[in-house]
Amino acid sequence: MKLKVYFANKLAGSLFSTPDKGIVFAYEDSYVRQNGNSLSMSLPLRSGEFSQKECLPFFSGVLPEGDVKRRISEYLHVSESSTLKLLQELGGECAGMISVLPEDAEPNQTLIYRLDSDNYEELSEDILLGYIKNAETRPLLKANEELRLSLAGAQEKLPLSFFDGKFHFPKNGAPSTHIIKPTGKGELSSLAVNEYVCMKLAKYSGLSVPDVALKKIQDETFMMVERYDRIKRGDSVVRLHQEDMCQTLGILSDRKYQNDGGPGIADIFQLISKRTSVPLLDARAFIQYVLFNLVIGNCDAHGKNYSLLYDGGVLKLSPIYDAVCTLLYPTLTRKVSMKIGSHYEIDKIRKADLVLLAEQLKLRQSVILNLYSDLRKKVLLGFSSIREDECLDGCTETIDEIEKIVQERDITSDC
Repeated sequence: MKLKVYFANKLAGSLFSTPDKGIVFAYEDSYVRQNGNSLSMSLPLRSGEFSQKECLPFFSGVLPEGDVKRRISEYLHVSESSTLKLLQELGGECAGMISVLPEDAEPNQTLIYRLDSDNYEELSEDILLGYIKNAETRPLLKANEELRLSLAGAQEKLPLSFFDGKFHFPKNGAPSTHIIKPTGKGELSSLAVNEYVCMKLAKYSGLSVPDVALKKIQDETFMMVERYDRIKRGDSVVRLHQEDMCQTLGILSDRKYQNDGGPGIADIFQLISKRTSVPLLDARAFIQYVLFNLVIGNCDAHGKNYSLLYDGGVLKLSPIYDAVCTLLYPTLTRKVSMKIGSHYEIDKIRKADLVLLAEQLKLRQSVILNLYSDLRKKVLLGFSSIREDECLDGCTETIDEIEKIVQERDITSDC
């Protein structure tokens, strides 16, 4: 099987399987001669083949994970382990600026899409409600025979567009502008509210955050997040390229946790410090993201939850995303995704671990300690604004529980 890989609708290369080498990627010679954009830091622009070990982390990294991937595979009658077959079905709308298409398919050559009826089909509330209610049993959006991928990650995510106060389904290769996140089931029934609260707290704490909104249709509550890799310019939208830290470092998605071989804080910090356009600001922002997740009790901030964004000629850290207080749910792990100091167990992390983290990053300990204390104060102050948010009427119990978790955990008060 052979697939064509496009970057900004230019043929960049081919992804194919071989009997002896497995999956292989190679840039087109013409693309290399024209000095095209590399797809990833882990796939630098050059002639010759990239082995399966080299290319699979990037390409499998655009696919969903876990139960979401399993449900999509069952729905499509495709093996969960068949990366090429899944990309053949779903690669038309990936994160960033790439698309992966069958050999006989051609991408839409448009780069700037007007937000109008030629490119977007308005969705009624009933149709949207059906998508949300059936996200588990029908994990792919479909309209006019176009499949839309539930984006990379282990949580249900529906890529749609929202403008003029209404939801729309992209068509003719147009990009989505927003991600819809249905609330969870059972113990996770407060997940949409939880993430909305935490993302708002991040904004009130001065972090870079995409616009979020909490919506409700009939009895279904869901969160809407504006995509940071899709930029509105007037009445049009364009794609920006991005890659998560696992893709950047050439690490498979199933190793996204440091304890499983994934990146640690120092790995990402060093990469940012060497590669982004404004490394001092981005490195500081990354540490703020890490400490914010510690403050709110988010144990699931792994390597795929931090990304780099290519905005024109500027490479920068993406806004924070997927911020959730996982400590709210007793059955979820209390081990953080990336070790802080000497510990993974969040209940064992103390001031000494922040001091050790500073040493590991070659920073003054006062920098880390002050950032942590400042963020914790801002988060606690942010709850007053949270309680005034009309979107959160009736959500007092969830807000109270998150606030209690933050209040009870001040690790700088001891040694």
